[in-house]
Amino acid sequence: MAYVIHDTAHVEKRAKERGFTFEQAIETVNEPTSIIKVPPRRGNHNGMIWLFNRDFNGRILIIVAETKNHECWIITGYWN
Repeated sequence: MAYVIHDTAHVEKRAKERGFTFEQAIETVNEPTSIIKVPPRRGNHNGMIWLFNRDFNGRILIIVAETKNHECWIITGYWN
C-alpha cells in the first residue's frame, strides 16, 4: 500500500540539507527494509510515529514519519 504523503515542502528541505532525495524518502516509507516501532509514540495527527529504514548502495536511510491509515507525514530523515 502506498501512502498519501502530506507536507512535502519540509521533506524536500531536509532531503537537500542531508543529502538524500525526496524520491528516496518516499521509497523508504512505501517499501522499507524494516520499520522500528518501539517505543510507540503518537504524532500531531493522532497517528503513530515509526522509523522506516532502507538500504541505498550500502548506506541506510532512516525516515521518521507519522502514519495514520493510508496517510503519511514525514518528520525528518537522515543517513545512518
